[in-house]
Amino acid sequence: MYNIHVVLSNQPGSLAKFGIVLGHHGIGLEGGGVLSANKELSHANFLVKNGEKAKEILMKEGFNVISLSKPVIRKLKQEKPGELGSIANALFQAGINILVQYSDHNNRLILVTDNDKLASEVTIEWAV
Repeated sequence: MYNIHVVLSNQPGSLAKFGIVLGHHGIGLEGGGVLSANKELSHANFLVKNGEKAKEILMKEGFNVISLSKPVIRKLKQEKPGELGSIANALFQAGINILVQYSDHNNRLILVTDNDKLASEVTIEWAV
């Protein structure tokens, strides 16, 4: 699985075009979201199975692909309050910054950090 980070125009239809382009090429979105940065731009981070293909297609269609990375995928105990705080604290204690965080369609925590290798090690307690 890959996290693809794309900057979209903050206007009606941008996300629709993004989803339609990927869908026409057989690429599904497994989770993610869009956040407005300002009145002009939005940042989209989505989980995809075939990251290289998604990146190639989006770039060919004129999308601004910022990055493609293999995220840290973890499972929180949903019935236990404070789990997000606990995993975030484990990362903090290791000096790791969380750049992107969202859930996928299987209720797993998706993390992109400034040190994914170390993040994988310090969050092994929450491994899938």
